[in-house]
Amino acid sequence: MLNTVAARRPSIARAIARVMAGLVVGLVIVGIYGRFADIGQKVYSFDEVRGLLRASGSTSQEFVETAYTGVPIASGYVQQYQTNQIGRDLGQALGALAGNPEHPPLYYLLMRFSLLSHWAVASRWVAAGFGLLLLPVVYWLCIELFADTACSAVAVGWSAIALIAVSPFHVLLAHEARQYTLWALLIAVSSALLLRSLRQNSGRQPSDQTSDQSSWKTWLAYGVTGLLGMYTHLFFVWVLMAHGLYVVIIERFRLTQKLLRYLLMSAGIIVGFVPWMWVIASRTDKLDQTTRWASNFETSLLVRVQTWLHNLGIGFVDFDWPVRWNNPFSYLVLVAIAASAWQLYRHTPKRVWLFVMLLMSVSAVGQVLPDLLNGGRRSLVARYSLTAYLGLELAVAYVIARAFAPAVSASKAELAGSKISDSRLGTRTGIKRLQQIAVTSLLLGGVVSSLLITQSLGWGKGTSGVIARTANLINQVQQPLILTDADHPYVLSLSHKISPDARFVLFDRDRTATVPESELIDAISQLADGQRFFVFAASKPLVAFLETDPTVTVVEQSRTMRQAQLYEAEHQQL
Repeated sequence: MLNTVAARRPSIARAIARVMAGLVVGLVIVGIYGRFADIGQKVYSFDEVRGLLRASGSTSQEFVETAYTGVPIASGYVQQYQTNQIGRDLGQALGALAGNPEHPPLYYLLMRFSLLSHWAVASRWVAAGFGLLLLPVVYWLCIELFADTACSAVAVGWSAIALIAVSPFHVLLAHEARQYTLWALLIAVSSALLLRSLRQNSGRQPSDQTSDQSSWKTWLAYGVTGLLGMYTHLFFVWVLMAHGLYVVIIERFRLTQKLLRYLLMSAGIIVGFVPWMWVIASRTDKLDQTTRWASNFETSLLVRVQTWLHNLGIGFVDFDWPVRWNNPFSYLVLVAIAASAWQLYRHTPKRVWLFVMLLMSVSAVGQVLPDLLNGGRRSLVARYSLTAYLGLELAVAYVIARAFAPAVSASKAELAGSKISDSRLGTRTGIKRLQQIAVTSLLLGGVVSSLLITQSLGWGKGTSGVIARTANLINQVQQPLILTDADHPYVLSLSHKISPDARFVLFDRDRTATVPESELIDAISQLADGQRFFVFAASKPLVAFLETDPTVTVVEQSRTMRQAQLYEAEHQQL
């Protein structure tokens, strides 16, 4: 009987492997669809349009001075500032990017080359492409990290691919022309290179020159990747700190050759980042101004905990629910993460679980502590915790691989005549089935979330989501005219969604309260008798003027958009 069971084990394992491979391929297809479906139709967030503006070589001040004149301009004119049609060179683009030192320039320079097509959506293909490249790279990372462990590194790698492919968090990042998918890719690449560098020959044996040269090449590749990471996002520093702590602990706080090589690469990264450090130091006032929204924020500890719990959940399942205590998925994901971390700690060697734990904790602590001590919302913004998310996903991927791995160890015990009781074997089987149900539900939740996201134009866009509803109303009118003194991100974002024959009449909000009424009257008087126009996200002074102008009649007001009211008005000549 036991021989029959043993003989069937390999065939069962192969059958399970084939089924799992098919499921992973299916999940990857869903992930690709989720990243690229209708990518050009999604609302452009305010952060996106600011980045496109800088990549085009222009600044916010230049755009406002040029476009906010009170004279009707075509939406195509506004769109020039979202592509490379304004003819700015690379030096001007670098100057514009340096005006926002909190955003290192690497991704935006890469995105600038995509704008040579004069098609803004090409910039999103760059982000989605980096998001897709993350899948094979995270597989490589798992091979390096989980090699020689009880659980197959290949199985963990495929599990990580499946998990990240349908992660709503990663799908949403791929929809935005921003640096976060490149950041994620470089986190995975640098981590894999570090692990390979530590695993290779340290160069202590003089005779093994080939191995030593290979090791040096890997270390140099790690240094280059780390420098690219710093030029992608300033929070890449948490990755480097986690790597440094890992090397120090693994080398038992001794100044070994591996630690020396890591320190040498770190020094090279610092030296290579000096130019942008100078940009930051020379623009501290600008840096303080542009990051004040994140650093100057106060809220209760309960609200913070509530948001942290919510952010944990949306890394795996996201139904666009508001941040509330009664979201059951947040608690289920929290339990799954805690169980995964415990399983990782119990069943893997120190070199494995320590790496994952540091990747998660260094980033989290580095953002949570400043928020608690000095106030701020850095830890409340999910995308800033990208490093921690990747660590969590590695832990969960390990549990997925274990849950569906054939129970080889139990069969060997049976064949050897082990005295393990039936009840104990039954308990193990029950736990494993429970794990399989849990991880299957988690992956299914990711699939449903990703498919729902593809059906929405404004999912995860925050305040920017109002643009989709606004554009739908405006596009119902032929040759619409939009009057506004809204901040330029509203105008730039709206220009992506409205029809090409639309026109804008823009007033500088800083001048609206003091602008001569004659300018406003001139703008209104140019309209034909009975012509309708829209007033979007206008300031109170501008709305007050329009309401008192006898030639303007408010036809309809949209009351569904609190962030940016939309009025439809009609001009009547007296």
